[in-house]
Amino acid sequence: CRVYNYEPLTQLKNVRANCYGKYIALRGTVVRVSNIKPLCTNLAFVCATCGDVQGVPLPDGKYTLPTKCLVPECRGRSFTADRSSPLTTTVDWQSVKVQELMSDDQREAGRIPRTIECELVQDLVDSCVPGDMVTITGIVKVSSTEEGEASEN
Repeated sequence: CRVYNYEPLTQLKNVRANCYGKYIALRGTVVRVSNIKPLCTNLAFVCATCGDVQGVPLPDGKYTLPTKCLVPECRGRSFTADRSSPLTTTVDWQSVKVQELMSDDQREAGRIPRTIECELVQDLVDSCVPGDMVTITGIVKVSSTEEGEASEN
């Protein structure tokens, strides 16, 4: 399901740690879109001992190995990922950067407008281009970047 016209709109300056895990709506201008990439949502693993295959869900695409084989007689702990298995599933994924909207009375001299990274999946991928004014609704999460900083998504 998809929610439309969710109120109230949250201003970008008010997106803080207290919004983490909450469903919010915000409005802004798309300033950057990434290339479309596959996001693995479920990955099949083959037990090195008995050959049993199990599917492991990967929340947010985070790679997670199974802890032990599900076959009671085996309980092996060594696995190989099987990307070609029917248990492996992927979805289209794209990142967009949205910049806050500011009216003339809000503009402070020399202040850079705030931005937030948003993740689009499935049919929302390729639905906007830089310059589009959009309303984004979703759950706020924090993800680490390679530089070790935190960014809000």
